[in-house]
Amino acid sequence: MQKKIYFLSAAIIAVVFISLLVTESFAYPGGVALRTKKHVTTGCGGCHSQNSAITGSITGPDSVLAGSTVTFTLTINMASGSGKYGVDIAALNGTLAVISGSGLKLLSGDLVHSAAITYVNPKTIQFSYTAPGSAGSDTLYATIDRGYSGAYNWTPNKGFKIYTVSGIVNNETPVSFYMNQNFPNPFNPVTKITYGIAKASNVKVTVYDMTGRQVSSLVNEYQNAGNYFVNFDASKYSSGIYYYKIEAGDFREVKKMSLIK
Repeated sequence: MQKKIYFLSAAIIAVVFISLLVTESFAYPGGVALRTKKHVTTGCGGCHSQNSAITGSITGPDSVLAGSTVTFTLTINMASGSGKYGVDIAALNGTLAVISGSGLKLLSGDLVHSAAITYVNPKTIQFSYTAPGSAGSDTLYATIDRGYSGAYNWTPNKGFKIYTVSGIVNNETPVSFYMNQNFPNPFNPVTKITYGIAKASNVKVTVYDMTGRQVSSLVNEYQNAGNYFVNFDASKYSSGIYYYKIEAGDFREVKKMSLIK
């Protein structure tokens, strides 16, 4: 009788152990933040070991308009094995938000899994990003893990530019009207055009395709004397040659630019 009790106890312990192994090997089933390269260099160390079998990438636009909201995608790949996923996504300057159905939640400013993410290979997860209100640059970071094997890895950082539509370069009054060659050129998908207004005027800056059809009006307002810039975002246009024209007082000038996607 005593032996049966021992065997029964051993069986119960084994079941409990297996249960714990299955349910608890995913160390943070409700998500853990502040584990990306924005914050630490140890990743998910302690509960997981770094493993190149799990890889990922963040894809999305290379330039974002200041103050606007866009969508980025995190893709997770595994060379072999199984096990539910966990993620931690962080932005250096911008603000992250959850897209419905993504399986994410906001925690300490990061996006993390709200529950262990079911294994699919590859797994794509979309999330929302809102840019700061001024021009500059930003970076997205992500740490991914495979819970049941205790493996984690970092994705390559995703860097991109934050641009404003237009603005004043400086308060100096140029000697004459001018319009510079856009930069960069060729470009994809955003380029900057700088120009100078020698005296207060009604200013128009427009973009045309090779057929002469106007595709964008970048500036159409009264501007005081000064040096200005305007950005042309060609995300919705196809590759090719475009022309941009300035009209300010009696000043007219046209230049050519190349969009290569």
